[in-house]
Amino acid sequence: MDHQDAASAARLLTVVERAVSDRLRATLEPWELDLEEWRVLSLLSDGEGHTMAETAEFALLSPPTLTKAVNRLVSNNLVHRRTGTVDRRQVLIRLTARGKAKHDAAAPMMNDAAAMVFPSESDRELLQSLLRALETNAKTASITH
Repeated sequence: MDHQDAASAARLLTVVERAVSDRLRATLEPWELDLEEWRVLSLLSDGEGHTMAETAEFALLSPPTLTKAVNRLVSNNLVHRRTGTVDRRQVLIRLTARGKAKHDAAAPMMNDAAAMVFPSESDRELLQSLLRALETNAKTASITH
């Protein structure tokens, strides 16, 4: 693969990511959630409290952006913050009952939207495997001039 083909593949990856994100954002409109807030609710849907650092990593957000998203979710009574019991400096966030209900209502529609993008389980598994390898390469590759 020459450099032009690699650049074309990288561009295509961005095009696909945007198209999938747009589909998921449109699916979330009835619940008045954005994709970042959805990712936070999705992580918290396990019923556990999660640190801001864990949540930022899962939601693919910088700490300041996560703080803004969590502030909106707190304002809408979808999540609450609690001080950690072991480390008082640590803040854990959890779903409220309202947040769990909103997540549970939206989850089937989000799963359906994702299934439309990935209709074949074998294709989805193949893509996930390929994307994991690409992620590893992108994070470890050094740029040479």
